[in-house]
Amino acid sequence: MTEIAIEYAAGDRLRSEAETARRLIDAYLGDRPDVDRVTLSPSGDSVFCVSVEGDRIWCTDPREWIDAMEAVTAARRRLSEVS
Repeated sequence: MTEIAIEYAAGDRLRSEAETARRLIDAYLGDRPDVDRVTLSPSGDSVFCVSVEGDRIWCTDPREWIDAMEAVTAARRRLSEVS
């Protein structure tokens, strides 16, 4: 089973963005039998990244607008590579 993780710089705005990304990833990929779960974890670093099985596959500048659909696309692409 594959685990997808969202790592975000600690802060109220980014937690909200991370939760939005998690909901979208769950909505678009949650029915796949190879996806175990999507986790959130705050970071002391200034990051907003999505990882699949520990490998960062998508990162963006957390000071700018975060497009959660880009995170979904990156996760979908990585899952198709490992399937």
